[in-house]
This record gives sequence, structure tokens and C-alpha cells, in this order.
Amino acid sequence: MKSRSSAGKAQLKVVCLAEEPIERLPYTAAAPGSQGVSYEYLPVYLGEMLGLPDEVDALIVASDLQGVAGHGPLGTRSPRLVGEELPELLALVLEDCLPQFSPERAVVLLCGDLYADPGQRGSSGDPLPVWEAFRREFGTVLGVAGNHDLLTAEGRARLEALPGVDYYAEPKTAPHRGLVVGGLGGVTGRAGKPNRMPEADFLAALKNLLRRGPDMLLLHQGPDVPALGLPGHPGIRRELEAAPPLLVCCGHIHWDRPMAELGNGTQVINTDGRVLVFTAAE
Repeated sequence: MKSRSSAGKAQLKVVCLAEEPIERLPYTAAAPGSQGVSYEYLPVYLGEMLGLPDEVDALIVASDLQGVAGHGPLGTRSPRLVGEELPELLALVLEDCLPQFSPERAVVLLCGDLYADPGQRGSSGDPLPVWEAFRREFGTVLGVAGNHDLLTAEGRARLEALPGVDYYAEPKTAPHRGLVVGGLGGVTGRAGKPNRMPEADFLAALKNLLRRGPDMLLLHQGPDVPALGLPGHPGIRRELEAAPPLLVCCGHIHWDRPMAELGNGTQVINTDGRVLVFTAAE
């Protein structure tokens, strides 16, 4: 199995993550049990990372953007997805707080579940407006599908035609901005349902991606971390720990912390309920 360090390439490694958010975006989501709505805030945290290529000013990681922007009665305003409003906010905040930041030199990583219906928790729908909103603001947008993302054939064709966008419809690795990025969307589950793959097939696809030695891996469903009591899929953890260390971004299940490290040194970033923005460590 290829090792990134042996190839002379610095491993991506988070070295700093702020404890307090730099910004919070209000949104409305379906309450548990679909019993009314819940008014929430999506926090944005800054961090620093070793190994970012010189051509990347910022690495933005987001997932599970399941709500509509703003607070207040839904009938009094346009039901804009929180993921549609987030890119504009991020562009303003980052241009203000990061010296010499260029939005065209930002890389966005979307780890799935970008649609929401505030009237029905766990609803599925079209994430295309969120993808297009991120591309309007930033130069490179990469990502995978979540189990609630229902991208149409027309929507997929529109994304494929957009320069700077790579929707990982199938498991693969691809070079972007000096990084080799792997992606495997969806979750383990019964075949025949959208964005689900039998467990054995999912883990085999994951193992195949890891053999290619990507710098980072985008997943929707992530690993568990038993030592920290963090939920997830144990099979995914075992495959990740059997490979050389890398950076993994995921969502799907909320963690009470944004990041954990596996036994082999792999760092796992979980952005369910938060947005993380990384710049190069000084």
C-alpha cells in the first residue's frame, strides 16, 4: 500500500482548532419526531493544518446542512436552505478575517445530506442548489452524497458541466489543487434504496480507495471511535486503521467533538452540526 510520506508529500494534519466559533448562522430544522420545528445555530470554526498545498488558501468542510436559513415563522420568508445561505456568509467572514484570502483558491468539501424539509425530520430531496451556491462563491467544490441527497440526472449533468466541481457519484480518487482526494458517498444498507450499499460492498470499495493512497478521504458515513464513546461504523474504523494515516472528513452521525484520532494516526473530522475552515499552519 502506497504511503504518502514515503512519496515525499507532507501528510495533512490538523494542529489547531478554535474552541469558540467565529460566526453562527441561524437556521430552522424539523424537531425530533417531526413535532414542530427547532431553531438552531450552525457554528463556524477556524483551524490550522499542516500539509496544505500553497495553492489552497482555505479548506472548508461541511455536511448535514439539514435546515432552512433563518428563524421565525416559515410562511413569512423564502424557504432558502441553510446550505444556500452559508457560502455567502463564509465568503464575507473569510475575506474579512483572513489576510490575502482569495475565494477562488478555497477548496470546499461537502460530505452529504445537504437537503432539508423543516416540516419533516430526515426528509430527502435535491441538494443541487447548495452545490451551485458554494460554486458561486468558491473556486473548487468537491463532495459525496448523503443518504438523504436525491440528485436528479439533470442536476448531476449540471454539476459535471461546472468547472471546479467534482461530485463523487461513484467511489474514486481524483487530483484537485495539489491534493489527491478520495470519495465514497452514501451509507451501508439494503441495496435498492437511494445512496445505500451492502456493507460488504461498501467496505470493499473503501479498502480499494485506501490502497490508492489519497491525501484525504470524503465519506458521509464515518467510523466509530470506541475509546472516546463516539458513534459510527466499526467496519469503517477497522479499514481506516489498517491503512496508512490520512485525513478523513465525514458526517451522518453527530459527535460531541469535531475531530478524533484513530489508533494509526488517522484524523477524522466530523462536521455534522458544524462547519470547519482550515488554513495553513504557520
